[in-house]
Formats: sequence, C-alpha cells, structure tokens
Amino acid sequence: MTNAHTVLTRVLVLAAVAGLIMPIATGAQPPTPDLLSVYVGMPQNAARATLQKRMPGSTLSNGAEGFTLSVNDPNNRDVVRVYATVEPNEPAVWLVQRTQNFNPTNPMTKSALLSALREKYGKETLTARGGSFLYWIFDQSGRLLSTADAGLTACDGNMFINNVRLGPPPSPTPLQQMCTRSFFSVTAMLNSRDEQLLEAYTIELVNLPYALKAATATGNARNSDAEKERQDLINKANRKPAL
Repeated sequence: MTNAHTVLTRVLVLAAVAGLIMPIATGAQPPTPDLLSVYVGMPQNAARATLQKRMPGSTLSNGAEGFTLSVNDPNNRDVVRVYATVEPNEPAVWLVQRTQNFNPTNPMTKSALLSALREKYGKETLTARGGSFLYWIFDQSGRLLSTADAGLTACDGNMFINNVRLGPPPSPTPLQQMCTRSFFSVTAMLNSRDEQLLEAYTIELVNLPYALKAATATGNARNSDAEKERQDLINKANRKPAL
C-alpha cells in the first residue's frame, strides 16, 4: 500500500468514527455538551425523534425511565440508552449511554475513537484505570474544566438511576454528595482487545446536579402523596365504635 493510500485510509477511519459521536448540524447547537445530538435537559420526545433519525432501522424500546434504541448489526452492535426525569418534572434527558461492540473482522482502533472524542469535546480532564476511562468534566454552564477532583472518577450515571425515580438518598454518602454536587461529565470507557484495537466502548453523558434537582422534586411529590394517603386513612379510621 502506498503512503497516499495509507493516509487516505486513516482519514476515512477518522471521519467514520467522528460521525459516530458528532452531531448533525441542524440549526442552533445545544448550549451544553451533547452525545449524538442529545443533550441534558432535552425533552424526551425530541431526543427520541432525534436519535431515530440518527439511527435508521434501529429497534425502539420504551420504558418507565426512558427509552433504548438498538442496532443489532452482527458486525457493529450499537445500543443507545436515554434516561429521563419523571413526574412531577417534565420528562427530560439527564443521562445518555452509547455502547458499540465490534466483530473481530470489523474492529475500531483506540486512536480513532480518542481522536474523535478529543475533536468533539477537547482534551480530557481526568483519566483512570490505566487510561481505559477518560473524563471530560464540565461546569453547569457547559464549560470544559481543565482540572477537577480525581475523586469524581468514582462517579457515574448508573449510581443515580433509582434516585431519579424515587427521590434522592435520605442520608447521602460523601461520594454521593460530591457526585451530585459537581459531576457533569462525558465519560469514555474503553474495552480493548489489544494495544491498538477495541472490542467495545461506552460513552456516557450525565449531569448529576441536574438529576438531583429533578429527583428532589420527585421525592417531595412522592412524600406529599404518601402523607395525603396516610391522612386519608387516619380520617377514615377516626370513627367511634358503638359501645
């Protein structure tokens, strides 16, 4: 293969990977980081419509916590999970997870994925687990931070899924307090086959301070409903027996 062919191949690979994570330019860009054109705070219905356009032929599965889109291509299995806030909040995105698994005959290089991520989000703020986890940490305005507390590498969106549905933890641990105070992140988790090739990767976009605010409203509403049911039961039971 000539040098020209080698350069062309690398350019095509980078372009293909960039298309996996970069948004399609349609009107104004969201004010904060996005994944596949979906951003935190985006209405759930708009996110669903956006992703269905991005992933034609995908299978949609709706659930109480959000929805999932799957492309079951044996050469490139692609799954996107979107988690939304619940009542009394309007359903809006707080967590997006995208996972791709590659057939051994259709691999992706780590360098291609990392190049696309850095072109989109900038230089990562933190790394962990020998460089297999990379974190882009943002402030609440969506500005990328050049430094952040290394303890944030213990945070992820999965830790708060039940809380968004039920309410915040009544006695949060120090880790939970730190995560819900400042973890607004794009996280890339790499599953490597060897030094150069990937078996799979997951990219997660999550804003835990945003999720905490929504979870607090949900928890307050649930507590209010529970108290009303209890008071109704007390009123019903407050009757004198015939003696």
